[in-house]
Amino acid sequence: MPSQNKQENRPKPEDILERINKEARGKLTVFLGAAAGVGKTYAMLEAAHDRLQEGIDIVIGWVETHGRQETEKLAEGLTRIPAKVIEYRDKVLPEMDIDAILERKPELVLVDELAHANIPGSRNVRRFQDVDELVKAGINVYTTLNIQHIESLNDVVAQITGVIVRETVPDYIVEQADSVKLIDIPPEDLIKRLKEGKVYIPGQAEQALRKFFRQGNINALRELSLRFTAERVDRDVKDYMREHSICGPWPVAGRVMVCVSASPFSAQLIRAARRLAGGLQADWLAVHVEPERQLPMGDKDRDRLARNIQLAEELGAKTFTVVGKDLIEEVLEVARSHNIATIVIGKPRHSRWRELIYGSTVDKLIRRSGGINVHIIQGEAEEEQAVAIKTAVITRSIPWRHYGGGLLMMAGVTLFSLLINTTSSVALINIALLYQLPVTLSAFWWGRWPSYFTAVCCVLVFDFFFVPPSFTMSVDDIRYLWSFATFLIVAFIIGGRTELLRLEAAAARVRERSTRALYHFSREIAAITDLKTITRGMAKQAAEAIDRAVAVLLPDENSRLTVWSNHDPMVQDDEPSETKNPVPLGDSTEAAVAVWAYQHGQVTGKSTETLPGAEYLYIPLKTRDETVGLLRIHIGKNRLTAEERRLVDAWTGLAAIAVERALLSQRQ
Repeated sequence: MPSQNKQENRPKPEDILERINKEARGKLTVFLGAAAGVGKTYAMLEAAHDRLQEGIDIVIGWVETHGRQETEKLAEGLTRIPAKVIEYRDKVLPEMDIDAILERKPELVLVDELAHANIPGSRNVRRFQDVDELVKAGINVYTTLNIQHIESLNDVVAQITGVIVRETVPDYIVEQADSVKLIDIPPEDLIKRLKEGKVYIPGQAEQALRKFFRQGNINALRELSLRFTAERVDRDVKDYMREHSICGPWPVAGRVMVCVSASPFSAQLIRAARRLAGGLQADWLAVHVEPERQLPMGDKDRDRLARNIQLAEELGAKTFTVVGKDLIEEVLEVARSHNIATIVIGKPRHSRWRELIYGSTVDKLIRRSGGINVHIIQGEAEEEQAVAIKTAVITRSIPWRHYGGGLLMMAGVTLFSLLINTTSSVALINIALLYQLPVTLSAFWWGRWPSYFTAVCCVLVFDFFFVPPSFTMSVDDIRYLWSFATFLIVAFIIGGRTELLRLEAAAARVRERSTRALYHFSREIAAITDLKTITRGMAKQAAEAIDRAVAVLLPDENSRLTVWSNHDPMVQDDEPSETKNPVPLGDSTEAAVAVWAYQHGQVTGKSTETLPGAEYLYIPLKTRDETVGLLRIHIGKNRLTAEERRLVDAWTGLAAIAVERALLSQRQ
């Protein structure tokens, strides 16, 4: 048994590879505090002076002293990198000069306020991206962070303090840090420092004491900081034991599962599940159940669902999507098959009347869950986050001729009914059934709103021409009013169900087109290892699928980006790509944007928040270990649609795998 435990605790190959890759990076040290004023910047500067005495080359990239004399005095004696001046809204504002730091390449750089949002016009949108770039360049970084800026704790901090923090840092940034130093002082000392004006200026200090810096808030934030740091220490101990094959008691806990949907509250459920799984030291899953026979989601809901699933993956969850009629049964089936001990679900926000009609999803889950624990979380609305690639908003307007078409069909039915009514007596019920024909056809051809409009017009015309007294809008027999109501209800049901079928058919056509394009490409490259053939097929298939010029950029032996394939569907006499040799990008502005996107593995260019002034959109072809190239798409004046963006995401995943396989084949 001990030998078996030792075998299980032996370092895994992926852990060894990760450690080797980490050795080539700079070391990131985070000075973590519960709130502003606890002394993070001061502690960071003190540590920097200690390293300076050891002969380490240290520079200040950015330090915020906020006018504190003791902090400013401590910053003296350290070399500063001058700030970069950026003009924004007729103002000249300073920002950290990351290029100057990279050129100087010190052993250690101090970067204060990790969660800071950079001034528009900077190379990176957020400062944690700057820090990540410095670390990847092999530069050690000291930085500071408050607990409320960690992404997975965002909603908890909002519940504690009543303040929604807009600037957050992804958890993986802190988790990848080589060291996290907790800087903590008692709440009484922090409040005293506030009153003495050592944190904010007097006016701001008084307001902060009334709102954010109440003693209860500070204690709660301190507890969050201590718990977060304790989890970090526990993870470090486990990593150490695994690296050195040390046997020990390992906590065993059932998995945690969270139910994910397109709801704006799902992000908070995901964070809650992440915290719960971290506390139990358990694996966790995020599951989305897609109901059958439901109206297809709009682009906004699809994007939000994709962001929620991406957030779960970034926080370490395994994600699943299943399709089924019974939501509860599908959730429990996944839970039982994956040994789930706890399910996290959101508290229902619909009305009591809906629960009386359809039943409560939460109650059904609790009753049928058996031995599985169910955690119910109250969610609050969050601010919508921008997607990496901005897409065009499709407005589906209904032409007036569709309404006119319904009126023409109604007029035809009316003339036919008047004609047969004059030649032979026809029961009014038969004429009423004829009026359902233009309603149904309008719904089938043009949608529900033209159908509803036609239904109302049909009732009015039927009343005017056929219901006694004729050629008036009055009704002698009140029972006809019930007939009118029944006619409208039936017409609305037919129109709604027909609209559902139309949307399902349209969604199926879009999925079929996307699947067909991906299938053709994957079939073409399945047994091909020639890089030119792969890139040619990649550019051609992608360009024809989205009807835009597409190019594939790959690095040469000197790591310089070259154009391996370029296809423009608008140019009929486009030369086959395989007859051309790879063409270097040159020294243009577009080339600089492409190089930056490749080096940082980040979507860049037109329709993004990073270097949006470019003419093209550059999407990295990323595998698990590296970025193997770029997909360049010409955007022009028209952005990608949401469906095209999802198709491009699938393309890049397939393309990266194909290119990586071809490169490995060439190296052998």
